[in-house]
Amino acid sequence: MTNLQMKEAALVYLDRSGGLQKFMDDCKHYNDSNQSYAVYRFNILINPSDVVELDAALGNHILHHPLKAAQVFQSVCFVAVKTLSLIGQLQTETQINIVLKLTHLPPLPSYSLDLCEFPLNYTSERFYMMQGIVIATTTVTKYTQGARFLCSDEVCPLSKGFQYIRVHVPGATESATVRNDFSCNLCSSSLEEDRKFRVLGDKQIVEIITIKVLHAFQGDSKSQPFRFQSLSIFLRDELVDKMKIGNEYKIIGIPVCVKTSQTALCIEANSITPYTAKVLESRSLTVFIPGKKFGDDVDQQMTFPIQCSFWSFVDMDSSSRRNIQKTSTLIGQMDCSLIPANLVEAFGLLINCNESSPCHPCLPTVQHTLKKATDPEGLLYLASKQFTTEDFEKLLAFAKNLIMEFSLEAERMIHGYYLASRRIRTDSIHGSKLSASALKHLVSLSEAHARLNLRNKVLKEDVLIAALLFEISLTLKYGATAFCVAPNALFPFELYNEEYLEQRDLYLTQCQQQLQQFIATCGPGTALFSSDE
Repeated sequence: MTNLQMKEAALVYLDRSGGLQKFMDDCKHYNDSNQSYAVYRFNILINPSDVVELDAALGNHILHHPLKAAQVFQSVCFVAVKTLSLIGQLQTETQINIVLKLTHLPPLPSYSLDLCEFPLNYTSERFYMMQGIVIATTTVTKYTQGARFLCSDEVCPLSKGFQYIRVHVPGATESATVRNDFSCNLCSSSLEEDRKFRVLGDKQIVEIITIKVLHAFQGDSKSQPFRFQSLSIFLRDELVDKMKIGNEYKIIGIPVCVKTSQTALCIEANSITPYTAKVLESRSLTVFIPGKKFGDDVDQQMTFPIQCSFWSFVDMDSSSRRNIQKTSTLIGQMDCSLIPANLVEAFGLLINCNESSPCHPCLPTVQHTLKKATDPEGLLYLASKQFTTEDFEKLLAFAKNLIMEFSLEAERMIHGYYLASRRIRTDSIHGSKLSASALKHLVSLSEAHARLNLRNKVLKEDVLIAALLFEISLTLKYGATAFCVAPNALFPFELYNEEYLEQRDLYLTQCQQQLQQFIATCGPGTALFSSDE
């Protein structure tokens, strides 16, 4: 695609999206000021989905070469200014500073920057999306947004006018924009800055950490302070003071490597989106569709209901009621004291469906959708040739009819874990936090794991899986204890091959030893016997 065709596509997108009208309004603001500027800065809102739908080449250019794409829009805007006489003071194209503001990025792994992975691809100079929690911010300072330079030789034609304009680009330091070693391209004389035309902007630096570090330490009973490796985010101009400490944000920006005394990686933020709970409050999601996208004058707004429920059970008779603030009313809050105890105990296992795997959650969904669309009748996976849905139904039916019995070791372990957990989660005021049906849940989980292994006898390994599942649920409800398990205790590793399966077996063996130690320490009156005994 030629440069001219790309400029034509950019002009069509600006016209359809309403960006051209906004650009004309901004030009009117500059023109009415009757003041000559060295740099005229314009923000252009870019929706990558709409651009790709209009012109795939231009969309790819914006996503993967944003600095060059900004030059395309710069040329289009300069022609528009001169053709429509929008700014009388504008002389050269270099005076226009175009900043492309992206609404979002495709939810695919190649556009996501995981702060837990290494190495980070910070040399491509393109947009990435990341999310994190703000842990620190700096005060707002100034930086050079743009500057005008003139040739020091008064005879040179470039000693006047606006031929040498330098603007800040993502990743550039202050010395890259303003310094005293620039030379004239025409006569090789040194350039001098015209300081009265220097344009300043606001700058702020925030530090974020990935949300995954909090999941890694979830359930950790240690009270010792610790520090996570953070990532610096540069906020400029309209993004300043938009991020608050403690809040989580989705950030779109360009990673750059700042070569200072200590080479550091940072992100030049392009747009930020805070994570809020407004969807939970309204129980609906509203999508705004500009009418310009389809050539209409009327904007569209579509509302989608949330097809799920959010529950929050609070015991209003407990001491925690005094700590609940009036401003933090929970959605679905109700008095559990009015509910029969047997009904509450029927839901005794709480499972946190958290994405703990390092695999990207959207990629398998995209692959599944594309395969289903291209070949609706075909088999989606190779395993479907060996194990059909009917085979799985027969497997479950056979496992369901197995008559189970507990081995002596498994029975002692399950009773020992129940007594130890009940004892360690008991206080003198409210009694035990474990429900009366806890033992029944442990027995059912142990039997289910044994059935899936097509065994008639429940072994210690089955009880271990049941105990890990149950302990995760108790940790989410009441906090961690001496038997501290990770949120992803069952599958802490990716199952790529047999080596990882062996690694998981070693890990579960260590968990079994920790469980036995927990029973021996916190469960008085229980006995554990080794295989030799």
